[in-house]
Amino acid sequence: MSTPAGVRLGFVVALFGAGCSFDFGFDGTRYRCGAGDRCPPGQTCVAGVCEATGDPDAGPDASVPGACGTLTLLADTFDMPGAAPFWTSFADSGSTIAEGGGQLVIDLNAAADAYAGYVSAYFYDLRGGAIELSVAEVLGSSTILEVRNHLGNVAQLVHEGGAIDASTFNWPGAATHASRAWNPAERYWRIREDAGELVWELSTDRATWSELHRRALPWDVSYVRGVVAGGGAAPAPSRARFDDVNTAAPTGAYCPLDQLQDDFATTPLGPRWDPYTATGCTITETGGDLTLTYTNGTGNVFCGMTSLQLWSLASGDGLVVDSAGLPTIPNFVTYVQLAVPGTGGLTRVEMSLDNTSLELRRYVNDTITASRSMSFDRTAHRYWRVRGDGATAIYETSPDRATWTERWRIDTPFPLTPVEVNIGAGHYDTIAVPLNVTLPGVNAD
Repeated sequence: MSTPAGVRLGFVVALFGAGCSFDFGFDGTRYRCGAGDRCPPGQTCVAGVCEATGDPDAGPDASVPGACGTLTLLADTFDMPGAAPFWTSFADSGSTIAEGGGQLVIDLNAAADAYAGYVSAYFYDLRGGAIELSVAEVLGSSTILEVRNHLGNVAQLVHEGGAIDASTFNWPGAATHASRAWNPAERYWRIREDAGELVWELSTDRATWSELHRRALPWDVSYVRGVVAGGGAAPAPSRARFDDVNTAAPTGAYCPLDQLQDDFATTPLGPRWDPYTATGCTITETGGDLTLTYTNGTGNVFCGMTSLQLWSLASGDGLVVDSAGLPTIPNFVTYVQLAVPGTGGLTRVEMSLDNTSLELRRYVNDTITASRSMSFDRTAHRYWRVRGDGATAIYETSPDRATWTERWRIDTPFPLTPVEVNIGAGHYDTIAVPLNVTLPGVNAD
């Protein structure tokens, strides 16, 4: 049985606006701790409030020592047509968006009142990071560089009517915080985090930056998307052209996959995960377990989740799961996939339990190019680990998560950085239902 490739749901602009487990506090400027004193990554619970872990006196660009997974990684020269794999495009009626001649181009019809743009397909961390845009031409209406978090809180640099604005939206203190006349030579725009502050900047040469506005971080920026967009209503047709995003920014690093930790103690699955379901199966977080429930016992029915961030499998301790709650029944498979972005999950390394067989596989374009199979031993194979060493994928099992036995290693003809994670299960023929499959955590003790 070839397990299904990683499934990504269609992009939803709302970005989990109604489901975050962290509540607004102090007039929307900070977040109260969740159940069990839980906070977003990089923050700790102090007197019931989530506080940044970094040293506030560390100075510019040093608030998150060794920061990884930052928005700086979202880089594009617009030399290859198409938004994928790192962007999702949108265009209202009356607007178009396309890449050509090394530029991202938005065209807007006269009086269309339409918007078009690119939104990053994955979440990044703004702490220690930035999004920087090279603007070659602005629309007759609004030209926008945006950072949007998982709650829908927004920071924008906007050109409109000859003015450049630093603004925030979708929180209690939303406002245009600064505005001045725009110098067309200021073709470089940037929004970044600096020592716990949000900074809007402009430059004529990408070397010296003029600060438009600075303020304390108004909301959580550990899960953000970058947006390059434009639109509105203008009396005549107009065009915006962008040369690149983040191509001159300092080189960043994707976080090692062992930093993806989830004990499934609080809902929702977002912003770490993007769940997928089918008629006859659901996926929920229940009592510290990820629970997949099957009520339709015929045909192909799969549920699971895909990571909303990208990770590095090339180093570190990789991904660990506990297989104690996985079934060994005919026609049913449970899988952990680490896939190359932009392949739809088709190019990947995978560890799966199919009936009573533990399967270790490497796929290229959904074709198995190397594999190893063994009879599943529920004691010896309880814990699974997939990790990387450069271009080599290593598959291991353990009875206690202390002593690991290498079961297979294989070189990969594709990079192991970055990867997206897909964890799921389902049946490809008839099974008895109802059936519950439980997973107690990912990289969780």
